[in-house]
Amino acid sequence: MMDNRTLAELRAEIDITDSEITALLLRRFGLAVNISANRLKKNVCDPEREAEVLRRAVEAAGPEFADNVAAVYAEIIKQSKKVQL
Repeated sequence: MMDNRTLAELRAEIDITDSEITALLLRRFGLAVNISANRLKKNVCDPEREAEVLRRAVEAAGPEFADNVAAVYAEIIKQSKKVQL
């Protein structure tokens, strides 16, 4: 299906989407910091949880974008662990 929007309209929608993604990432990082604070002196790394998050994201993406979503979520998990330090 062809999208009839102009390049400017599509880019404007990408800008809005990027703002939403940034807000969600900040929310996720804040939650990660809170998890770290609630688990003082405990290892916050949970490979099983990370695999489950990644699996759900990839399944939601479907086959067309599974690899892309997997790569993005791997980086999100990596950065979430960094903010917990």
